[in-house]
Amino acid sequence: MRQPIGLSRLFFFVALASCISFGQAASPLVPLRITDETPVSSLRVNARGIHTVGGNGEFYVSTGPGRYISVDLDGETHPALDLASVPATEGMSSKDLILVDLAPDTRGGVLGTVLWDETPTKTRYGLVRFDSDGAYDGLTWIDADAGFTPTHAVEFSSSGNFLICGYDEHGKIKVALFDFRGFLLKQQVVAYGDKEGSTSKGAAGQSAQAADEHAMREAGMIQMASAEDDSVYLYNSAWGRKVIRVQSSGKATEISLANPHSNTMPMELVVSHGYLYLCEATLDEGQKVGPLKSFSISVYDRYNGTLMASYEVKGAYGLAFVAASPRDFYFLSLRVPPGDAVNFSLIREQP
Repeated sequence: MRQPIGLSRLFFFVALASCISFGQAASPLVPLRITDETPVSSLRVNARGIHTVGGNGEFYVSTGPGRYISVDLDGETHPALDLASVPATEGMSSKDLILVDLAPDTRGGVLGTVLWDETPTKTRYGLVRFDSDGAYDGLTWIDADAGFTPTHAVEFSSSGNFLICGYDEHGKIKVALFDFRGFLLKQQVVAYGDKEGSTSKGAAGQSAQAADEHAMREAGMIQMASAEDDSVYLYNSAWGRKVIRVQSSGKATEISLANPHSNTMPMELVVSHGYLYLCEATLDEGQKVGPLKSFSISVYDRYNGTLMASYEVKGAYGLAFVAASPRDFYFLSLRVPPGDAVNFSLIREQP
């Protein structure tokens, strides 16, 4: 078995995977303005390798290897995940687990994707749950016969099944359905995964490492969000301007989305109540790489894809957000003073 690619690069790729006119087919970008800012004085972490996720009315911030805390909308911090609390078993201790990805759970708490090098030639992947109080709530090992490398996973809200995204040894993107025990039910739930274009472009003639990196980058750009009605939404710009709604049975439905602007890079997908929020980096014409200066948040009806509003977000803190309503957003601002410590502030913005 090929060794997994460095986790610091995986987090980078996954991360790289803002007059309102409601109900109309298109809407101009409306600037959001800061209405409140609350220092999060109890949160101080090192500037290296920060990873932030928004969801469940909270932000989740990495504070060290295998550790996350949550920040609620009052600026208070709470434990969210600590792999050190995973009970040891014969042959495995919590120190053997490496956190690959973290996703909010619609029932509260978080779901972490972990790997364990059981032997020098065998790597196992699992899903670890922590409840809304940050307490360990179980570890489910993924079927070893799944045949692909997971990059991130989410849990269906009612059935307990899992939808896991990743890539196989041939560079094909996989979006697979697993039951609550971790057994594979369906290896591909989206038709795009096996079509031409899902295989890593330019992989021919590349080393296995380079091909893996390309496939990991493509899989990492897929946005996944679990909804309260036992469904999961996926967005990948390579599949066109649409989201795919996957039910816990594996049935997939496409929902087309209007695009209020042209040159963008998807950053985060959030589903809350009847709305779908898509955050994208706004790029200059012809820009492929470089500093991200501004972001947009588009609000859609999550059942039919109708564009409800589009907002412009100034500042790099647009990478992660919490939507209190279609007109009320929270962001976690990071400021790095001299030294390595980071100061955090909770910013509220409205049109």
